[in-house]
Amino acid sequence: MVMNMKTKIIISTFVLGVMLFNAFTCIGNQVQDNFSDEQILSMLKSFYTSYITENSKDFPMNFHNINSIKRKYCTSSLLHKIKKQGLDYDPFLNAQDCDIEWLKTLSIRKDSIRNNLYYVSFISLYNKSTITIKLFIVKQKEQYKIDSIIMPEV
Repeated sequence: MVMNMKTKIIISTFVLGVMLFNAFTCIGNQVQDNFSDEQILSMLKSFYTSYITENSKDFPMNFHNINSIKRKYCTSSLLHKIKKQGLDYDPFLNAQDCDIEWLKTLSIRKDSIRNNLYYVSFISLYNKSTITIKLFIVKQKEQYKIDSIIMPEV
């Protein structure tokens, strides 16, 4: 079947339109993903800054403030799971104590493969080791929250 020139132009225009639509959709998704990444990184930095600051204060510790920070940045299911485990260390810090100096070495990065996995690291001044915590992030009601902590293997 031989196509006339008008049909070829219509088909070419349609194909070009589909290609442009796909290109702009991909760019839009990439911008959205970058925006989400920035929001998550900002949320994690805010959480760790306030959490380490509050935990580093002199005794007596203000558990009301610490719990308020956790409720703001974590899912209720994570907080319930942590409470049920009865840990003898802080899973957000992977330590029993806290040092305000950790904020100077705090770094946060996204996993290169898993979109919702983030690594939070800082250097412990006690033994000069790097502490790394792996966190899964979810979106709840237009807000990103920490949903799970991957405990390190011993």
